[in-house]
Amino acid sequence: MSAAPFSPAVHLAVLALLALLLLCPAPSAAMGAHPSQQPEAEAAKPDDADALAQYQVLREYFERQATLDDRLPEVFSRRVIREETMAFMAMRETVNRHGSLERIRMGKVDLSGLSFRRITADPDLARIHVTGSYTISVPPLVETLEEDALFVLLPEMGQWKIFERREGWR
Repeated sequence: MSAAPFSPAVHLAVLALLALLLLCPAPSAAMGAHPSQQPEAEAAKPDDADALAQYQVLREYFERQATLDDRLPEVFSRRVIREETMAFMAMRETVNRHGSLERIRMGKVDLSGLSFRRITADPDLARIHVTGSYTISVPPLVETLEEDALFVLLPEMGQWKIFERREGWR
């Protein structure tokens, strides 16, 4: 029995709530190790143009969702973009009501701890296993998040788009 799909929108919601917790009044000590203290994972080198494009859309996903970038919906497949956009807009509005949106948008994202491994590389579907950690810095706070998910990507109009994210995939 396979793991149930975990929507990127749900992942976004979890991260937005984390962002709210990070930005609530708290001690000024960082909640995670500083990015310079993180071991750098050896990232797999893309072996063709499709792999390079697939890894790039995933990097954009992580960077944009961590900073609540308005361009986040652009990484999603037309099959799921409506629900992902609605979830994104709701989370962005929640963070904005708390007065934290601009601060989060100025945050820095370090993806050097993530590894991308292609499981399936067909012309009409790609499965990429993403593992490791990435760091979000919104001074004075730094948070390191773990990732272990399978992303399903589909080609649309010459670009790879995220269709699905399955957490804890094995």
